Amino acid sequence: MKKIILFIAIAFAAISCEQFDQVKGTDMVENISMGIEITLKKDDNVPAPESYKVKLNNYAENIEVIKSVEAGDVVKIDDIIPGIYTISISGESNDGTFTYNFNGNLSNINLLEDNKVMPLEMQAAKSGNILFKEIYYCGSKIGGKTNYFRDQYYELYNNSSKVQYLDGLCIGNIYPTTTSQVIYVWDRPNYEDYVYLQTIWQVPGTPGVDKKYPLNPGESVIIAQMADNHQREALNPDSPVNLRCAEFETYLRTTANTTDNENSINMYMAYWYTKSKTQAQWMVTINGGAFVIFYPESEIDPNTYVVDPKYTSNKAKDIPISWIVDAVELMLNESKITQKRMPAVLDAGATWVGGTYLAKSVSRKIKEVTEDGRVVYQDTNNSLEDFQVNDTPVLRRDGAGIPSWNTWAN
Repeated sequence: MKKIILFIAIAFAAISCEQFDQVKGTDMVENISMGIEITLKKDDNVPAPESYKVKLNNYAENIEVIKSVEAGDVVKIDDIIPGIYTISISGESNDGTFTYNFNGNLSNINLLEDNKVMPLEMQAAKSGNILFKEIYYCGSKIGGKTNYFRDQYYELYNNSSKVQYLDGLCIGNIYPTTTSQVIYVWDRPNYEDYVYLQTIWQVPGTPGVDKKYPLNPGESVIIAQMADNHQREALNPDSPVNLRCAEFETYLRTTANTTDNENSINMYMAYWYTKSKTQAQWMVTINGGAFVIFYPESEIDPNTYVVDPKYTSNKAKDIPISWIVDAVELMLNESKITQKRMPAVLDAGATWVGGTYLAKSVSRKIKEVTEDGRVVYQDTNNSLEDFQVNDTPVLRRDGAGIPSWNTWAN
């Protein structure tokens, strides 16, 4: 592991009420420095970043400072109003075949003590071939009054230049299911090398064996909570989406409000946080969940799980971080950023639409368009940087292709 120390110089112009007692008796607050000792956790074959992007956010005071620095250089940032900061550091390297993203963050850091050195471990993760392209999670309103949340969907996109196969791909949401001050400490060895999922849905098939669901470069698939036309009168005429074209849906059983789309492929419920399967659909929080997609390297056993000794009613499925293809953390709004659930190596930031039942979505920003017209999306493993907010969800935004095996989309 390689250690690098960056020093961030902070000039304080004022002092907050909460911090008054800490500097009582001081005639003047002078410049202070904070050191960040970075440990790079990576394989020997993965090159280290040559530079880092350092971002300081004081969300309470709406302050943001951004610096791009060479690895090992001294960073000086002046005239920062004191407060509690979230600090994120990111870097990128390339070995000629793969792009690797390094991310790390420090939350709720009170920048008062001079020359304080904080340790930070940054881990390398490959930029994903298949990624979350657009997510609509916050729900909509019926007639501007009644809440409606069955029109959630997730769009996955082949961001690479080679065909990818979706057979056996899984999607799951992390505990806690919404941002919370509760911190789970799951009872398992090598705790930090895993994510802990409430539910897991899986595309039919075996990864690396079956090839029934190819996804060509520039194509996308839709995973619908309910693959129906949500704009029809019986559901929500004011919904922004018709999901009859969805390739996959998370259907469990028929009720008065849910029907099984005869075309969309039912995903397999590989893990459910309770043995009861009475819920009609996979209804994740409209406040914003934290999601991963991954290819399991062994069969998922729904009868095994881990618990936190303090919260034994919550049964989580532990999935190695090394299996993860892509991840994104969603939140209600920026005030929740200090309650991150996702390991920084998977997503150093988060994204949000700013409320509930707004009929808005988040989608990735375009990085480049190749000569043949294929869109390549930004993927730095930091959703705060990679995503934008849209007033209206759009299926296959930016002209994403439809896989040939979806014969019902039109």
